[in-house]
Amino acid sequence: MNDPFARLPEVPSFTVTSATITEGAALPPQHRSGTDLSPQLSWSGAPAGTKSYAVTVYDPDAPTGSGFWHWAVADIPATVTELPEGAGDATGSGLPDGAVQLPGDTREARFLGAAPPAGHGPHRYFFVVHALDVPAIGVPADATPAVLGFTMAGHVLGRAVLTATAETPGAERLEVSRLVPAPADAVFAVLTDPQGHVDIDASGMLMGAEGQPVRQAGDRFLVHMDRDALGDVPLGKYDVEVVITKFVPGAEIAWTVEGRTGTHVRHLYGYRLEPAEGGTLVTSYYDWSEIGEEWKRRLTFPVVPESALKATLGILERTVRRRLANG
Repeated sequence: MNDPFARLPEVPSFTVTSATITEGAALPPQHRSGTDLSPQLSWSGAPAGTKSYAVTVYDPDAPTGSGFWHWAVADIPATVTELPEGAGDATGSGLPDGAVQLPGDTREARFLGAAPPAGHGPHRYFFVVHALDVPAIGVPADATPAVLGFTMAGHVLGRAVLTATAETPGAERLEVSRLVPAPADAVFAVLTDPQGHVDIDASGMLMGAEGQPVRQAGDRFLVHMDRDALGDVPLGKYDVEVVITKFVPGAEIAWTVEGRTGTHVRHLYGYRLEPAEGGTLVTSYYDWSEIGEEWKRRLTFPVVPESALKATLGILERTVRRRLANG
């Protein structure tokens, strides 16, 4: 894990607490992007000789190569040991006289709430109070937090750190679309045919199918699989049952897959068909929102990448064309 203090001079620690955030816990909604309310902070036990404080908030896990600065306040008088919630608004209304609020990485001089990218995993947010041996650090009001950090590196007497986290869940559904130059009923005929699923498979994993064309939700058919085609999991050859979960003739079909051993992860796959100029707009989707947390911990999503959905749509068009040509 990236340690933002790894190459800074070692200094004594002191205590920082908050009435609104908890060490190691997730940031409450008000301290995230959209509300952008700075948390309440209190500190105590700073080293003797402290003449001012600086407060910074930094995310080392941002996908930038340089992290992301959410807040920086310099020249907080040594007599101040608390900032109220909301002190870091655009006017710095809750900051003490003499304090300077620097622009963060969006170049706004205010507290910027946590906003980790969707699906990027948990991010850490370091709320740090720096005890300094000078009453004013002497950086201009438009300096970056990095300049502040560089300038005060040789003036830090102590450091109080509180770390919180935030995560934005990734999307739980992929959708891709393609215009297929054929009527909807011709496309739907392929999608309701067990052999049609084998014909349009882009992975090379579907070896064959058994069963009648499906006509309603709840219908099932058998598919023979060969996982060795993917070279990812050593499952070899096995069978699964496709279970139709949604059936709207000529408009939408969806299904899930059940293992012959009772394994049911609850991946959902489907196609929507819409009339369009020149044919049928076909949207393929893969939804894993109903998958249990145990499986989400064991698997990496999406299991089926967007590129595979796109490839399958291309094969679907080719398959429909061939069937229409052959009558």
